[in-house]
Amino acid sequence: MITEMGMTDLQFKSWLKQIIRGLESAKEEDTKEETDKKLDEMLNDLKEDLQG
Repeated sequence: MITEMGMTDLQFKSWLKQIIRGLESAKEEDTKEETDKKLDEMLNDLKEDLQG
């Protein structure tokens, strides 16, 4: 039997903090292009996390 181990509450909170920092960093960029680039990087990272 294969079981998948999830995140602990602490790990999940840490993961959320990383997302929040990334969003705040993107928000501080000077141009829309730089903001879009950071957001695209975050989206790709999140998609990779979901795929495992």
